[in-house]
Amino acid sequence: MASEPGTIETELVLASDGAIYLHFEEEPPAGRRVFTGYALTAEERAQHGTQGLLRWACLQLLALGSDGCVYVQEGTLDPEGRKEFRGYALTAEEAERVVQEIHRTAFNVTIATRVK
Repeated sequence: MASEPGTIETELVLASDGAIYLHFEEEPPAGRRVFTGYALTAEERAQHGTQGLLRWACLQLLALGSDGCVYVQEGTLDPEGRKEFRGYALTAEEAERVVQEIHRTAFNVTIATRVK
């Protein structure tokens, strides 16, 4: 499903299997695990609450997206009208670089906010 104007694209998700998955549109690198998930609605997130989502993550692959959405593994929900994420698992080295970049960006945002 294409994103609507004004929505944030999901570039990566942190999944309950411990992997970071990076969005792809073509073919993922050979041998990589792939996660396809569909976003829960705000009403579904509220209905389950934090404890319910964590309990669900023990049974299904659940992922937190860089767009703020919670994605549940394909086959768990009816995908009709939901935002979709397809991504491949990063290697340990790639994940480390991503985390370093997120840390650097967060630091820069914090500094920029304080300067204003």
